Amino acid sequence: MKLPAVPPNTHAINRALALLLIGVFAIIPAALSVGASGQGTQTVEELSLKPIFVTTRVFQLRAKSGSYQELTDQVFKMRTASFSDESKWATAFKKTYPGFDVALLRTELRRVFRTSKPSVVTVAKHADGRRFEMALNGAHSPGDGEHPGTSLISEIALHFANENRPVTYSMQTLEVQSGMTYFHAIPNMKMNATDYSTFLRPDLSAEAFKGNDFFLVFAYSVELNQTTEIARYLDERQSMQLQEQATKKVQPEIPSDLRDAGLGGFIRVRVEISAEGKVTSASIQYSSFPELNNKALLAARQWEFPATLFAENKNPITGFIAFSLAGKRP
Repeated sequence: MKLPAVPPNTHAINRALALLLIGVFAIIPAALSVGASGQGTQTVEELSLKPIFVTTRVFQLRAKSGSYQELTDQVFKMRTASFSDESKWATAFKKTYPGFDVALLRTELRRVFRTSKPSVVTVAKHADGRRFEMALNGAHSPGDGEHPGTSLISEIALHFANENRPVTYSMQTLEVQSGMTYFHAIPNMKMNATDYSTFLRPDLSAEAFKGNDFFLVFAYSVELNQTTEIARYLDERQSMQLQEQATKKVQPEIPSDLRDAGLGGFIRVRVEISAEGKVTSASIQYSSFPELNNKALLAARQWEFPATLFAENKNPITGFIAFSLAGKRP
């Protein structure tokens, strides 16, 4: 299989990350006090124990080969409040990456600490053990010279089975603020139909994606303060029981052209259910069938649940609705 082009000086980049982490800790006095948005002051040592809450999102960009302008790895910054739903992401990306269709592949919340130990998200993997991983490190930065700031270091690398020397495709050091979102593409990870099907759609033939190029976009929504606890949260396993209790279930319909092409996959939608049993919000948590993301969201918003779920507790329920969708097999 032909892998995407490997960027040069991989080991130099990895060394630079290590030096950054060590150097940043060295230049900031441990006793320095930091204002904490009305919560008094905290030392750098105390902040090291406080997580950075990062909602990570991985998107795919898809376009006909030769139909688009070359991408750059420029980092874009916007207020997280600007992305209130999936359509806002699509609108922003169409302006930023013209000529591409965009779809969300996964969303995960990570707690990142200001230490050398990263928080890791597996982005894609192959049956032979190769996998693309996103590693997130936090660090103190010089800030304004009086109060230290916060850096988020993102490394996207290809790992090989039974080897400890990954190939780095991207490394970004971001000076982050609470309530902001940062996103960037990775030009070096250009994937043709074979690359794409091998890592991201292994159950499907590369023929279904012939003539297209694919890129990944990584987004990080940052909160530096404690996020609000969800009163009633159901994990994936508990949500399976929740689905069985639904009084109204709507399945997304696969368009005939996608079905005939044999496309299918799995989509998990995160939903919030009000005390009336209605779905009040829906977002993609994981998708291996991005062509059907919008239809899955539309279907999930129509589900209804019995009032008995709220007989003793009127708090909204946050959980998941999962769709397993199969196309025609040749």
